[in-house]
Amino acid sequence: MSIWYSLSFLLAAFGWGIGTVKRYQVEPNTSRTETNTDSLYSESRFEKTLKKFKRLDLMVRLGPVKDAKTFNYTPDEFNVKYSSQPIVPGLKATKTLNAETGEVEVCTTMTPQGVTVAGDYLLTTAYDHDGFHNSVMYIQDLKTGKLLNTVVLNGRPHVGGLTYDAKNDNIWICGRRNNAAEVFAIKLKTALTYNVDKKAKAVAYSQRAQLGNISRASFVTYYENALFVGFFNPTGKGNIQRYPLNDKGQVVGKSLTSSISNQFDVLTQSVLHQDILSKIQGMAFYGDYTILSQSYGGGNSTLYIFKTDPKKTIFRASDAIDTFDMPSHLEQISTHDGRMYMMFESAAYAYRHRSTNQLDRVLSMNLEGFVQLVLKEEK
Repeated sequence: MSIWYSLSFLLAAFGWGIGTVKRYQVEPNTSRTETNTDSLYSESRFEKTLKKFKRLDLMVRLGPVKDAKTFNYTPDEFNVKYSSQPIVPGLKATKTLNAETGEVEVCTTMTPQGVTVAGDYLLTTAYDHDGFHNSVMYIQDLKTGKLLNTVVLNGRPHVGGLTYDAKNDNIWICGRRNNAAEVFAIKLKTALTYNVDKKAKAVAYSQRAQLGNISRASFVTYYENALFVGFFNPTGKGNIQRYPLNDKGQVVGKSLTSSISNQFDVLTQSVLHQDILSKIQGMAFYGDYTILSQSYGGGNSTLYIFKTDPKKTIFRASDAIDTFDMPSHLEQISTHDGRMYMMFESAAYAYRHRSTNQLDRVLSMNLEGFVQLVLKEEK
């Protein structure tokens, strides 16, 4: 056991591959039997944390922008309540499977990672920091934040990112298989009807794609009928690879599917390589802009805003139109309907006792106001 703990510690210290042990202790006990939906921290504490980051606080509270040309940041435009930011589920307890025995259990050390919107649903992912339980995906009502389902995934992938292809109803999630990077797909309908209590098995995947040209799948974004998959590097430059989808929403590549399988399985190679900054955790597109999230350790995180350029082969900090200071432990970012959603891992059990700005909510901010603020400050 000590060898496993030591190896897991080294792997997880760099956030690579799988969710494993960073703390030399077992997860705390709980009397809960279901995934929790209550907050760790009070709303007043949440508000206090956001107010440390003035620009972020403004964009979180900013409502719809009716006319960008006459937008002046008047007080009545900041009408989004702090209580509307959905609570991250499962931070105290998550119903999942024991990765070794396959039994249904409750995990108390889930670490949130990915976030995206799929129609009327907010989807987030988490992995067991101590490595004993299967990773999961949570499904919440986008408007109310109500938890609708906890979907157990195969094994213990780090699940650093997920994205949604609305055209083909596919949820794509970052994973790892046979010591290689992969992305796998789940139909939204399958995820909504999944029930771990009826059959103690992980959810069925509709597709799996082993990724060439990339060491690890750290985050993923769907954009213009392709998957943009990123590699997080804590010490040097990372990279982004573009993998196109066909008309059926399948990753283009060499088939690995057996004749008796219901799962579409391929080996694919990227058609575009872009180098990025170190410590990049997420990527999102909005209008003419590309946004990157950067975070590692307990210091402040950063958002970088670039003009989108399909021919760009490298993202340099000096090329950014603007940067945004953010709370620590920012993970994936994604965009939907004029807002950007942001996930933080600072409230996870492994980090909450040493983080300075714990956030147990999924933040969403007004992207139109965000862009206007950037442009105004550039003038």
